[in-house]
Amino acid sequence: MKHFLVYILLFFGLSVNLLAQTTLDTIHLPEVLLSESKIEIHAIGGKTETIFPLLLGEGKTQTLADFLNKNGSIFIKQYGALATPSFRGTAAAHTLFLWNGIPLNSLSSGMIDIGLLPANSFDQLQVAYGGSSSIFGSGAVGGSIHLNNIVSFQNKNEIRLGLEKGSFGLASKHLELKHANNRNFLKLTYNNIQDNNSFSFVNTTKMDNPIEQNKHARVKSENLQAIFAYKYNTKNRVEMHFWKVQTEREIPSNMTVANATAMQYDDANRFLLKSSHIIDSGTLKLKQALMEEDFNYVDEPKNIDSKILAKSYISNADFSYCSKYFTVNIGAAFTHNKIESNNYQNGKREENEKAVYASLQTNFQGFSSTISIRQQIHSTYKIPIIPSLGIDQKLTDFLSIRAKTNKNFRSPTFNERFWAGFGNADLLAENGWSHEAGFDVKLKGLAISATAFSLKVQDWIKWTPNEMGQWHPENIKQVWSRGIEGNLKYKMQLNSAELLLVGNYQYNQSTNEKGISTLDNSIGKQLIYSPFHKGNLTFILKENNFQLSINQSYNGSVFTTSDNKDSLDAYLLCDVALLYQFEELLFSFQLTIKNINNKTYQPYKNYPAAGRELVATLNYIINQKQ
Repeated sequence: MKHFLVYILLFFGLSVNLLAQTTLDTIHLPEVLLSESKIEIHAIGGKTETIFPLLLGEGKTQTLADFLNKNGSIFIKQYGALATPSFRGTAAAHTLFLWNGIPLNSLSSGMIDIGLLPANSFDQLQVAYGGSSSIFGSGAVGGSIHLNNIVSFQNKNEIRLGLEKGSFGLASKHLELKHANNRNFLKLTYNNIQDNNSFSFVNTTKMDNPIEQNKHARVKSENLQAIFAYKYNTKNRVEMHFWKVQTEREIPSNMTVANATAMQYDDANRFLLKSSHIIDSGTLKLKQALMEEDFNYVDEPKNIDSKILAKSYISNADFSYCSKYFTVNIGAAFTHNKIESNNYQNGKREENEKAVYASLQTNFQGFSSTISIRQQIHSTYKIPIIPSLGIDQKLTDFLSIRAKTNKNFRSPTFNERFWAGFGNADLLAENGWSHEAGFDVKLKGLAISATAFSLKVQDWIKWTPNEMGQWHPENIKQVWSRGIEGNLKYKMQLNSAELLLVGNYQYNQSTNEKGISTLDNSIGKQLIYSPFHKGNLTFILKENNFQLSINQSYNGSVFTTSDNKDSLDAYLLCDVALLYQFEELLFSFQLTIKNINNKTYQPYKNYPAAGRELVATLNYIINQKQ
């Protein structure tokens, strides 16, 4: 906690100095809103969603894993202390996470644990389905998730305080401070979360299926975000972002292990300095980022003490020129990666990546198109040129069709290449093509969309045993994923009541097309933990100060072995939330009942899941507009 206080004091000291320099200048300047999300510029032909704020509710402890699992067609793999996403049948490392445009994925594993990310910690949450490597680079194979902080120079002073308690030892505290005027923006957010996860479950691996208590599953997390922005004039602004996360968690074992002893400690520091400049009809955006990741996995009885310290230095320049009928976008990026680990050969590794990209978007009489190309140069291995093409045709006032094709790639991680005794330094980057086509219907209050997709990945990296029984990663797998997605959004105003209905469905067949040997019986079989069917439906009723939310989420059965002989059952979960805003008292109260039917299920083989859980949320808001 003392380290967080130091960061807060340092940040406020810097911010106060900057504010003091601008206090005398009281000339009101009209605001020019600069588009901050590159995903919106390059969304033509693909499927992109911006999450409704209503769907997030008031809770501050809902994780990104829990939210996406119940409000989209993304499958979340949850086992032990780890939760990772799977877009369209791809692996966890095939999903790229970006924080204000900066990659978040771990240098060591290529993944990110979204079970540690509170869904309400960001102003804007965007989800892009399908590949986008030509724009965002390595990892954007199955999809990408964009966590954005929005800066607004509208006069506002606001303080938010929040408390949350849950059935299984959940307790959290939340603080948010915001100050903004026509020149300055300052926001500070702090979350403290502790969850014992002390729920009871049915142990199906023992005789008579006894009821046991989930043990050694506590998570403690502190999350600090700070943002300062200054607008020089209508065309120029600068922003500073800082995000620190400290996590201590017990790693639970599966049902077959009596006593778990492993611990994991994570300490992440992320700094971002960016500026935006309007130049005639163009916009120049510059970014400098430092990303630090300190990881320590300890299991003393087993003599395990695994340490990883990773740093990334990222520089990015992006220029867009807009006219009435077209937009040109060019950019360049440089990344220097450093990593130290007691698990790696030689202990330390350093690498450089350079990238240039360009795109052209056109828009004329209802027809839109985008073509992009990216060349990325790595200091160790070769990466092919990555192109993409997307089109969108408006057929009527309410109906449009779209299509997209693009090449994708994923660079092998440091773990895959340099893990002592097991890594393979000769690994190639995974690559492949994805294609999709769909339609969108938009009527008054109603939006319907459907997408058919096909994705093939070559040189898929898989850990396999050699003749000595030692596991090594190799480029041996070819995967073909195909399917359909459907989305429904319906919004209706009925007197003072507002109704919102959101539905998602996906059918996905994701199969292995290449075997390790002639005896490999996984050829043509569905990938493990990749359901054929997934869907969810959310109903929200909001009237005056009252809001009712009901969510139903369905996860189809999944195979647990590559020969598809063993599987886990499908399950349907229901969550209900009641929210009331006390205007005169300036606070809101929300009661959430998760898994209201107390369903027993396993998201991963022999790993139990919580039954019915009650979570109470109290938020106090002081809002003063200047």
